[in-house]
Amino acid sequence: MKKPIWLFIPLLIACNNENPQPSRRGAASATRTAASPSVFITPPFTFDYQQQKKRCQELFALHRQKRKPDTERKLITYITDSLVPCWYGTPWDFNGTTQVPGEGKIACGYFVTTTLRDAGMKIDRVKMAQCVSQNLVYDMCGDFKKFSNKPLDYFVNTVKKSGFGLYIVGLDNHTGYIYHDGNEVWFIHSGVLAPRCALKEKAIESETLRRSAYRVVGRIRW
Repeated sequence: MKKPIWLFIPLLIACNNENPQPSRRGAASATRTAASPSVFITPPFTFDYQQQKKRCQELFALHRQKRKPDTERKLITYITDSLVPCWYGTPWDFNGTTQVPGEGKIACGYFVTTTLRDAGMKIDRVKMAQCVSQNLVYDMCGDFKKFSNKPLDYFVNTVKKSGFGLYIVGLDNHTGYIYHDGNEVWFIHSGVLAPRCALKEKAIESETLRRSAYRVVGRIRW
């Protein structure tokens, strides 16, 4: 049987080059879009990103010292509830490399590598942002699973069975985080589709996830 030709195409982290919409830097009045209450695109608070980084790195150092499930949970929860949300609303751009939330633009790969670095991980931010997305998964994750032409609900249900955690997902031409909070599975990424910015959305409702024929996902190795 012949294999589909797309299996041989590199999974590029860079997304389609379209013009992003303006930034919503400093927005703190609403965390969800009116049209879809399961999509988060604006920071939930007035943030001091340097303070968020400092606290996150303290939790990262504590976890590295103790290596316990409770320290890992505290770290992941802080990353997903406090550090990463600072980036929501920052515009996406194919060449975006900003290191400051709400200032400039951010590509999907740089969104992942910048936030991992700011959380305390030792990572070559530029090199890993520009590599193929599955290589980022292989490098940063302890284990991973591949899905080829599988329905989105099958993918999401498989992640649910894997339990609480923060994952990296590589798609046909995109990358981002998958976050299982213990109840819901979320997709956190700098998205090329409208509203073309860093956002958090329910994985099962993500058109970006749905459109990708190939998905490789791995739990981050802290």
